[in-house]
Amino acid sequence: AESHCNYYSFGVLLMAGKKTGPEVMSLTLYLEKELVSEIRSLAQSQGLNTVFTTFLEITANSLAAQTDPENAEKREQRYQEMESTMTPELLSSYARMLALLFLTVREYRNDPCDILGRIYHELNLNNEWNGQYFTPDHICRFMAQITLPSDELSAKDGPITINEPTCGSGTMVIGAIWAMQRKEFDYRHNTFFVAQDIDIRCVWMAYIQLSLYGIPAMVIHGNTLTMEEWDRWYTPYASVPFSKAQSEDGDIAV
Repeated sequence: AESHCNYYSFGVLLMAGKKTGPEVMSLTLYLEKELVSEIRSLAQSQGLNTVFTTFLEITANSLAAQTDPENAEKREQRYQEMESTMTPELLSSYARMLALLFLTVREYRNDPCDILGRIYHELNLNNEWNGQYFTPDHICRFMAQITLPSDELSAKDGPITINEPTCGSGTMVIGAIWAMQRKEFDYRHNTFFVAQDIDIRCVWMAYIQLSLYGIPAMVIHGNTLTMEEWDRWYTPYASVPFSKAQSEDGDIAV
């Protein structure tokens, strides 16, 4: 089996039978704390910035190698390069982090929020990386509710495209999805998000979360002001809205 599949599958299976924390602690809080603890533990020998960045990169490439046919080859190649420098124990640590993130996202699927952005701040990495501060979930949700009349949105002329030119960890997109869920709007078939950021770590955070939440999106690594573009990351659901439109035209079936 391909190694990136092993990394992703092993990570999820590793945590599947793990007991939750004390009953007084919610499962979401427990999983998030466990993820932060796993990162901090490995950071004692590897360094906090290095561990968090490596976790983002190896996870993003593992996901893309399996779900993005257009870029699968180069994502797989980069994953293999990273894996070749790691011991089995180190790779297992990153797999556990992925499993914890996967399970946390699953628990939040009906109440989506910016998990990685929150952890990024908790680890104080925003101070290390150019003074970045991400908009809190409750602000993003409020903004989405007053700017996205999702109960009136019509996608009969094709998917609605929403652009986020400075996406950070994807929190604005996640807030928009939260608002659409409240209005029972089918965002997976009727919207397409374009998110962009100049910081590759933000690109990875956004791509990972939008992928795991099942959001149709393209995340661009580029400079919004100068219009420079270096890479594109397509989530697994990226083609779904367009496939639906084509199916309705009689071209292909979903």
